[in-house]
Amino acid sequence: MVTYEEAHRTFIQYHLDERAGERRGRLERGHGHAESKFLRNVWWPLCGDFRNLHPEYEVMDWRGRSYFADFAWLSGTVKLIIEIKGLHLMLETWIGKNIAMN
Repeated sequence: MVTYEEAHRTFIQYHLDERAGERRGRLERGHGHAESKFLRNVWWPLCGDFRNLHPEYEVMDWRGRSYFADFAWLSGTVKLIIEIKGLHLMLETWIGKNIAMN
């Protein structure tokens, strides 16, 4: 049985090898602690593999501008974008809301 660490290393390396330019750079810079924790604690126990999952996936927003979603799961007709918000952002949001209420 493949361990999470082996599967994660292979998953990221595969996507790095398939990319160039800004798409590669976004994966190198963007796949951080929060994204890794999501994969380890949610995705891996739920799915057991990373098949059809794409990290730092480039999509177009409603204005026609590209941005990179944390993950896209592309499985046949199902397309799901997953955004992970890190603890730092959650704390900033919580602190900001509490300050605004006072």
